Amino acid sequence: MASHDGLVHYPPAPGALHFGETLIRYLNNHCRQRTLYVHLETRPNSSPHIGNLVTFATGFALAAALKHSCSRNVRVRIIYQDPGPDHHELLTIDGVKYQKGLTGPGDSGLNQTPFRRVIRRLAEFFDVSYDTCSPNFWQHNPEFTDALMECVKYRRFIGTHLSPTTGKLAIRVACPECGLVDKDGVKNGYHPDGRISCDCPQHGMFYINPAVNADVERMELGPPLRHLIRAIICSRDKQASWIMCTGADHAGLYHEELVWRLLDEPEDAPIFFYAPLVVDWSGARLSKTKRVRDGAYQYLCETRREYMVDADMFLRYPGGLEALCREVRGWIDQPYRLFRNYSVEYLERQLRLRGMLHAVH
Repeated sequence: MASHDGLVHYPPAPGALHFGETLIRYLNNHCRQRTLYVHLETRPNSSPHIGNLVTFATGFALAAALKHSCSRNVRVRIIYQDPGPDHHELLTIDGVKYQKGLTGPGDSGLNQTPFRRVIRRLAEFFDVSYDTCSPNFWQHNPEFTDALMECVKYRRFIGTHLSPTTGKLAIRVACPECGLVDKDGVKNGYHPDGRISCDCPQHGMFYINPAVNADVERMELGPPLRHLIRAIICSRDKQASWIMCTGADHAGLYHEELVWRLLDEPEDAPIFFYAPLVVDWSGARLSKTKRVRDGAYQYLCETRREYMVDADMFLRYPGGLEALCREVRGWIDQPYRLFRNYSVEYLERQLRLRGMLHAVH
């Protein structure tokens, strides 16, 4: 692999040029409610890698800056999401994709230990309060049903944005008999009385009513639809402002087409704040799925850097998480360092410089 000169460059980026040193003041001024939540989300079965840790550290560092610089009543809110496609059996019947294994948004009883250990230490380092919420957090919001039915009302327009392949809303409900789920909502029907019909290839049609709590508990939304409804709910919150912190891979066209273009009142929408990505030698972001499913990043293991894709191993390095927190805090303090991505090699160097020691086995 080619060597480099070790010099770090920060080419002028539009975000850095626009905000300069005023980033925190800008965010504070545009969060008008008394209470402020910094939102983070993860899957309960996920074992985090260094990229996930960077996103979470960014959220906590941002909350700390708003708390200490602007005296804001700020709290980090972490919401667990559905375990994801790796935990569903996928099959195709008559050209329609189905999944089996959906247990509803309340199933958060999987292993959350790696993230919980990290979260506690992040909260302690940054002196910020936090809470964790189950996957049905948004479904329990009083605005959920109205937001969902608004999307249903304009489904022909919204569907082409959220699901370009099918043009449908991905409202997923398991058959009460066998558990099969129409993954993309292709065969769902929408009725004048508000009910939604779902079709099981084995047991026929069944109905749910979004106005009935028990039916809402059975429902799961595809990520684009969930993100849109989440933004609508946050925009209607009169008690708190929201900053949604996520990785920079969600920025750009994805959010332009899936959120901003579809909001009636974007000025009330939550702020979306993007954490830098951690990328491998080729410039691709680190992926836990690639590690588990495809055995990727063997070169990191061979060079004793497996901790980059294994949080349990990373936590064995004394001072490692604290070094990461100090690095990320520097990005918030100096925004020109925030609007870019970072390589595994750069981050490893910075962790060593900021006090990370060798692993304790």
